[in-house]
Formats: sequence, structure tokens, C-alpha cells
Amino acid sequence: MTSLFVALGLAILIALFALQNTFPVTIQFLFWEYQTSLVLVILGSTAIGAALSAIAALGARWRHGRETRVLTAALEEERKRIADLERRVRDMP
Repeated sequence: MTSLFVALGLAILIALFALQNTFPVTIQFLFWEYQTSLVLVILGSTAIGAALSAIAALGARWRHGRETRVLTAALEEERKRIADLERRVRDMP
């Protein structure tokens, strides 16, 4: 929950910063040139960075999810084993 508030605060700060910088700028990339507002460059760059961060985090999330499923299955097997051993101990003469 804390990270959500931090992300929201950063988003508000970035939006305020972008809205205060509305000057026209020229973007150049290789042979491509485009005239736009600085606010669009700031917000677009932020959006691209957030998207790339989310994509980069997907691998770790998938790995953690798979690891959690494996460990949960192992835990369930051990619980069954313990229950079986407890039953055997109770049934001993």
C-alpha cells in the first residue's frame, strides 16, 4: 500500500513538473525530426520508462509465482506426510 502512495505522489510531482514546462521543443532521432511541446516529451518519456520497468519486472514476477507454486506443493506433500506419520504413531500399540 505504501508503494502505491509513493507512486501516486511521484506521478503528481511529474505531472506538475511537466505542466510547468510547456515550451516548444524539437525532438531529433536519427533522420527523424519532430516539433512538439516539452510537456508531451516529459510525460511520454515517463510513460515509456514506466512501461519498460513493468516489462522488465515481469520475468521476476513469473519466476516468483512459479517458485511459490512449487513450494506450496512441497508444503502440502509434507503436511500429508506429517499427518500420515501422526496417524501411525497414534495407531501404534
